[in-house]
Amino acid sequence: MVRVIKQETYDEVVKENIEDLSMTPEEAIEDAIKQFEAQGIDLTNIIKDLALNDNSNVIQSCLQNLSTASENKNYEDVPRVLESLKTELDKDIARRVFASKENAYPIILALIKDTKDDVSILKPALKAMTSLMTGNPDLLDSAGIDLQIEFLDSQEDVECTKNILHWIKECCIKHEMNRQNLVEAGIIDRIMKILSKKEKTSSELRDACSVVRALVLDDDVRLEFGKAHEHASQLAKVAIDILTNLLSEFKDDEDVVGDLMATLASLVVRNEYCQDVEDAGGLTLILEVMINHADSEKLNGQALKLLSALAGNDNVKSHIVTCGSCPLIVSAISRFKSSESVVAAGFSCISALTLRSSSNAGVFYDCGAPIVMLDAMKQFPKSHKTLRHACRAIRNMAVKNRAESREFVAYGVESLLADAIKNHGVAVEAEAKAALRDLGLKVDLKEPWTGKGIALQN
Repeated sequence: MVRVIKQETYDEVVKENIEDLSMTPEEAIEDAIKQFEAQGIDLTNIIKDLALNDNSNVIQSCLQNLSTASENKNYEDVPRVLESLKTELDKDIARRVFASKENAYPIILALIKDTKDDVSILKPALKAMTSLMTGNPDLLDSAGIDLQIEFLDSQEDVECTKNILHWIKECCIKHEMNRQNLVEAGIIDRIMKILSKKEKTSSELRDACSVVRALVLDDDVRLEFGKAHEHASQLAKVAIDILTNLLSEFKDDEDVVGDLMATLASLVVRNEYCQDVEDAGGLTLILEVMINHADSEKLNGQALKLLSALAGNDNVKSHIVTCGSCPLIVSAISRFKSSESVVAAGFSCISALTLRSSSNAGVFYDCGAPIVMLDAMKQFPKSHKTLRHACRAIRNMAVKNRAESREFVAYGVESLLADAIKNHGVAVEAEAKAALRDLGLKVDLKEPWTGKGIALQN
């Protein structure tokens, strides 16, 4: 169990080091940190220099000024105060936790409610709230959710809408209950409204997509089971056609296209959703992206990830190959062989497309995939993640394609796989040995349990 202390306890030790032991401020801080870490205490949420900083009361002072302004309904100096508060909160999580203990959340929330019609105050207030809750989402309550929904329904200023979306996204990261409460409050309908409206900016569209992706995360370790799959299903039913059409509408905007493909990849969690993307013309649009943005590392990586996700449907997987994607995939790996993310995505894509499909594997052999794949593997000998994807792709291409798989052997795959096992051990051992086995090469397979040779009595 993680041990923690209060900010006051830490500050007292630092002051004692300075006053009683005549240490310099830097020595006092260093000694205090060593003392507490030696005791197994987590100092993540502790502001290390608060006791020494002449501006140690900046956060408290800002919050007091905001509280007074709300009481007196005098907001003249509020934008400047909010900017100063945001600057402090952006420094580290410790300051955000400290501000939370000083009632920053209810103070800023009250200010947002009181000034919702004054954009000049609302914008910095929403930015300060977002900074406060970055990595600190536990603060959100039902009043905050109600306010978020209210603003999405009524706010017409684009910048304010973007700031609200930023706030909502931060509330969703690593917090399952916030995601569930937002979905129950109707956040999906509001996001769809933003995505569907005629007059929308590319930045507004990207922010809405970021909220969609945040709603389907499964990153809260405090809960054993989440509803990421359910949320993805709810979103997929209403969003796939919209997102696919937007992919066509914004096909020349690289940033938007990348976000749209990443969002689609996060939603195709069921067989029928993969089919829905193809039926909406998504497959053709993805290949157009790879052709028209051949020099974009980001877009090619996103396209490969989306193709890999769509390959979960066997019919779509077959269509991906027959419509001419294999040369584009191999070419992307070759062009961006120095990019670990693109190479890993490419290997994963080949693995998904050739799984249980010797005919698909044959198309990749015809495209010269083996030499390109092995050349890319050589670029990342220290990346077990990339090598694991490569081993799976090689294995899937070798199964039931023994004659063609000799290409891998001829280009030196055996030594690459042996080096991978030697350098990374259990991280890649199972996948690498499976690849060696299906390539017909020598492999040392171990029986984890052989029994004791004693007959069963019952």
